[in-house]
Amino acid sequence: MTTSHDMPARVEIGGRKTLHDGFIHLESVEIRERMADGSVHTAWREIHDHGHGVGVLPVDAERRTVLLVRQLRYPALLLGDAPFLVEVCAGLREEDEDPAACTLREAEEELGYRVHDLDPVCEAYMSPGSVTERLNLYLGTYSPADRLGAGGGLVHEGEHIEVLEWSCAELGEALRAGKLRDGKTVILTLALMVRRPELFA
Repeated sequence: MTTSHDMPARVEIGGRKTLHDGFIHLESVEIRERMADGSVHTAWREIHDHGHGVGVLPVDAERRTVLLVRQLRYPALLLGDAPFLVEVCAGLREEDEDPAACTLREAEEELGYRVHDLDPVCEAYMSPGSVTERLNLYLGTYSPADRLGAGGGLVHEGEHIEVLEWSCAELGEALRAGKLRDGKTVILTLALMVRRPELFA
């Protein structure tokens, strides 16, 4: 199998221009790619960088339930879609922060639960054409005894998150009906259906 690391000589980065440097870093980057006929194709691309993230779908197998969140998403609002998306718990990692440790921290902040037994599903780019973010995605476990508080995120970060507990049957039906619109949530729901199909019976 060929990977990106097998052919670095074909591609090189030329000029770089910072367009914006705030919560996101937006950069225009010159990419030069040598084609099969020997010619060089040059393109400028705007690259969005805001760090890397994590996501987790906690499952209570005994009660056949999962924990999710619902929050306002401005891009969906601007596109005229339903703006309050149902998603798995997720967040951005601090620089050099361990992905698993970040996941457990985010679960406590957003869900108000202590999550256990993180089971890695994948490390994935969600929009590799223009966004540098890689997400570490996990399944996890929880029970009512793991509740620490109300959750809802950090108010000083502008988070206003509704915590949801759905049955696995509800989650599966939402996927089949096309009601899950968030990519990481679709991935983790499918992973749970493959690994634990009996929860959806």
